[in-house]
Parts: sequence; C-alpha cells; structure tokens
Amino acid sequence: MPKRQSKEANNSSSFANTLVIERNLKSATFKNPVVICGFVGPGLAGLTAAGYIIGHLQLHEAAHVMSRYIPPSVIFIGGKIRNPFRIYRDTSGSLAVVICEVPVVASGLFDISSSLIRWFGQSNPSEFVVLDGIPIESLPETRPTFYVANEERQNGLKSLGFLPAEATLIGGTAGSILSECVARDINCLSLLAPVSITLMDPGAPLALVSALNLLYKLNIATSELEQDVEMVHNELNEIRKQYQKLQEQANAAKGDGSNGGQNMYR
Repeated sequence: MPKRQSKEANNSSSFANTLVIERNLKSATFKNPVVICGFVGPGLAGLTAAGYIIGHLQLHEAAHVMSRYIPPSVIFIGGKIRNPFRIYRDTSGSLAVVICEVPVVASGLFDISSSLIRWFGQSNPSEFVVLDGIPIESLPETRPTFYVANEERQNGLKSLGFLPAEATLIGGTAGSILSECVARDINCLSLLAPVSITLMDPGAPLALVSALNLLYKLNIATSELEQDVEMVHNELNEIRKQYQKLQEQANAAKGDGSNGGQNMYR
C-alpha cells in the first residue's frame, strides 16, 4: 500500500488543501533534478510533450498531488487508473517530469504550486522547465522555440538558437509554478512553441522535445512525432488538392452556364 508523505510537517496549515503523496521513499528520491512540467494549455503542446517524454524515457511515477483544487477525476492510461496530477522520475533521480491532465481551479494555483515547490525543495532541483504553447490559428511555416528566462540564462539559450519571447504573459498552472520559483530564487525557465489551436498540430510538441534534447542532452527519439507531423501535412495537402479541384469544377460549371445564357439570348 503506498505510503503517504509530504516531506513537510503534517501540521503545516499550508498543506491543509494540498498533499504530495509519494508511492514510496525510494521512488520519490531525487538528486538535483531538472524538473520538466507540462500542463493543460494552448493546443496541449506542453502537456503532449511531457507525456511523450514520460513514455519514451520509460519514467516511473514517483508521487501524485491531491488537492481540493484539482477537479475529482482519474486518468486510465497504460492499463492503470491514475491521478491526473503526477510526478515521474528517471532511474537516476536526476530528471523529473510533472504532468497534470486537467485544469486546476484558479483560486488554488498558489496552494498547489507552493506545495509542489516545497516538496521538491529537499532535492535541491537544478532547474524547473515549463513547457507551453503560443496559440496561433493555422499551422506555422517555421517553428522557432521561444524562451522566458532570467538574464543569466539567456545567453546560453540564444546560443542554441532559441528566441526570446516578447511581452509574454504565462498564466495558469505553468505561470504559477514559474512565479513561485522566482519568489524562492529557484532556477526556472519556460520553453514555448507556436501551436495551432484550430488544427491538430504535433509539430509543437516535436519542437519542445527537440529543444529539450538540445538543452539537456536527453536523447529522446522523435521519430513518432516526426511521422505525425508528416501525416498531418500530407492530409492537409490532400485536402488542399481536393478543395482546388472542387474550385476548378465550380469555376468551369459557372463558365459553362454563363456561355449558355449568352447563346440563348443571341
């Protein structure tokens, strides 16, 4: 039976509404981890990227978050019923992935983010990385990766080809995590990719995973995402061809009708 712990005093009033529940002590041990976070956001780009990382690195669930601010729900995935707000780790404890597959009630964002940051505090995380999308209408022709980071981190990110996001407001769970990191002087950044909010867009999570590979040498295979991107492009190209064909037929029919009318009244 999973042992319930929070790594904080049980009588702390700040944990009255939120608890981080560990599966067991060994699974919840981290060593200066990079903490990657993906939540519900534009185009589900960050959430999809985080889920892809969990699956392809075969990470194991270390803990989950219980809170009155998380809508009562479960996720059935991998043949198991799971809590929607979960924390995963790799075998070395140097990488953590935090994922939440449902929106968090706005009034509880501070409580949940502060509880999560405190829980990771004893592991001395090296950096929190929040993945998110920048909403756009159609699929972008190019897919740059943008960042939000402090001045000390920016030169390194620029050298890798990432672009600074301009006048960006990050809200929700993602913004709350970043805000809490800033308040506690914990290294943090956000990586953002343009994502279509009207079309299926696997290119955004592909851009985010590729950025993480470049930044942290994770060596995550991206072939599946690349195939998804190619499939979407092929489907859209086929739709465009069909649309053009219909347009040509409509124009031809309109032209025939016009000529017939002219001949009738000559």
